[in-house]
Amino acid sequence: MSQIGGDAMDSDQLDIEQLRKDATRLRGACSGVYLLFSEEELVYVGEGWNCLLRVAEHTRRNSNKAFLSWNFIPINDEQERKIFERDLRRQHRPLYNKI
Repeated sequence: MSQIGGDAMDSDQLDIEQLRKDATRLRGACSGVYLLFSEEELVYVGEGWNCLLRVAEHTRRNSNKAFLSWNFIPINDEQERKIFERDLRRQHRPLYNKI
């Protein structure tokens, strides 16, 4: 038995087909600004032409960043990404970003 959403659930009760339908599709290069969160706190803001790869780099063993979730804001233009990232860092001063 596993704990899902606070309730005990048996694995044969999972609706795998529904989970597949509700899954978020991976989309090639997710160009934009990404945000790493620990609980409710924004701990890092970064940008890249492929946010998925950049976030994966932060999960390496030698990374000092501890986070539980992430999200990204799609922005294709490199200059716009850099400006938006800079503005978010200045506004929120995330723990792992150097200002």
